[in-house]
Amino acid sequence: MYHPFEDKDRTNQNTWDTGYTNSGQTQWQGDYYHYSKPKEPTSYSWQSPAPKPPFYQEQKTKKFGGKKTFLKVVAGVLCCMMISVGSIAGFTALVNNGYIKLGTSSTSTSAPAFTVNRVVNSTTNTATAGELTKQQIAQKVIPSVVCIQNYQITQSTRYTIGGTTERNGTKSSEDDDTVSPASEGSGIITTSDGYIITNAHVVDGASSLKVILSNGTKYEAKLIGSDSVTDLAVIKIDATGLTPAEFGSSDDLKVADTVMAIGNPGGMEFNSSVTVGYVSALNREITNSETGYTMKCIQTDAAINPGNSGGALVNMYGQVVGINSSKIVASGYEGLGFAIPVNEAQPIISDLKQYGYVKDRAVLGISGKFIDSMTSRFYNLPVGMYVSSVSSQNVTAAGINKGDVITKIDGKDVNSQNVITSVISTKKPGDTVTLNVTNSLTGESFTAKVKLSQATGK
Repeated sequence: MYHPFEDKDRTNQNTWDTGYTNSGQTQWQGDYYHYSKPKEPTSYSWQSPAPKPPFYQEQKTKKFGGKKTFLKVVAGVLCCMMISVGSIAGFTALVNNGYIKLGTSSTSTSAPAFTVNRVVNSTTNTATAGELTKQQIAQKVIPSVVCIQNYQITQSTRYTIGGTTERNGTKSSEDDDTVSPASEGSGIITTSDGYIITNAHVVDGASSLKVILSNGTKYEAKLIGSDSVTDLAVIKIDATGLTPAEFGSSDDLKVADTVMAIGNPGGMEFNSSVTVGYVSALNREITNSETGYTMKCIQTDAAINPGNSGGALVNMYGQVVGINSSKIVASGYEGLGFAIPVNEAQPIISDLKQYGYVKDRAVLGISGKFIDSMTSRFYNLPVGMYVSSVSSQNVTAAGINKGDVITKIDGKDVNSQNVITSVISTKKPGDTVTLNVTNSLTGESFTAKVKLSQATGK
C-alpha cells in the first residue's frame, strides 16, 4: 500500500486541497484570519501558547508598668493607625495621579519590550492628561507606524528555441531565482533604535524585509523573532532617533470607547491611513479553525483592510492599546475587525525580542495533514492526523514515524484539524501526552507517550 500523500500521480486530487501551502504540509501553529496584500504564505507547527523577601522587623517586648504606661502604649497605637491610613491614602493618590505606575501581570521573565501606561485622567500627568483631539492623535502616532514589505524568492524560466534560457546574452538551462514583493503590512515602532512589532503573517516566508517610515525613508530589516500561534513578530532596522509609540493599558478599555486604527491598507499605495470607530466588544474569544488556539481580542468597527495587519489600534490618549491582526471574511459581515490587546502581547513580544521565540511554549514535533471522513474512505485510513514529517527525537523514540496516523491525544478523538493543538496549547515543555497511533501500511495500532519539546519559534 502506498502513502497517500506521496503519490505524485494524485497531487491534483481535490480531496486534499486544504488551502495551505507549505511544501504540501501543514504545521499546527496559529494565526487568525490574516489580512495582507496578498495573503502571505503561512507555516504552522503544533505548539501550545519572586516574591519579595519577607520583611522582618525585630520588636522588643516591654512589661507594662501601670496605667500611665498603658495609656502611652494605646496613644502610640492610635497614632500609628492614623499614620498608616494616611500613608495608604497618599500612596493611592500617587497611583491615581500617575506618579506611581502599577505594572501589568505577566508570566514572562523577559525584560519588558515596552512600557504599558495606565490611563490617568489628571492634569498633573502630562503623558495622559486628558483626551486628545483626533487630529492630535494622528499627528502623534502616524510617525510610529511603518509599512513592511515582504520579499520572497520566486523561480521563473525564460524559454527559447532548443529548450534553453537566455540570460545576459548567454544560454543556460537553469531557472532564474528572483526576489519580488509578495505582500505588504504594517508595524509599530517600540524603541528609538529600531525595534518594530508586527504580525507574524506579515513577515512569514520572507527572504528579505523592507521597512518604510511614514516620511518615506526606507530600511532593510531583519527578523528577530516570530510566533505564529499569537500572530506576533519582532523585526529590527538599523536606525536611531525614531519615534516610538506610547502604549496604553488595554485593560482600561471599555465597550463603546472611541478608537483609531492606523496602518497601510493596500500597502504604500494608501500608507498612513487613519480610520475611527468604537470598541465593539472586549475579551472576544477568537479561535483559529486551523489550530484551535484561542485568544481574547478587542473587537472594533474601525475599518481594518488588507495591509492594516500589524498596525496600531489607538485610544483617545494617543496610546497604542492593540495590534490590528484580523478581520472576519464572510458574506454579510461589515465593520468586524480584531486587535491583539497590548497587555496580552507585551510578554510575548518581550520573549521574542530577548530569545527569538516564546519561552515555555510546547511543541509536539510533528507535521502532517488531517484525514477527514471522506479522505478516510478514499484511502482506507482512519480519521486523524497523517504524519508527514517528524522533527523531534522524542516522537521517534516513542515509535511514531512518517506515514502513521494519530487518532487520539490524551483520550480525545482527533476528529478535526485543531484537536491536537488545542491539547498541546495547555501544556509546557517536558509535559507528556498519550497518543493513539495507527500505522498506515500495516494497519496496526499502538499507544505512545511523547514528551513535548520547547518551541523555538519562527
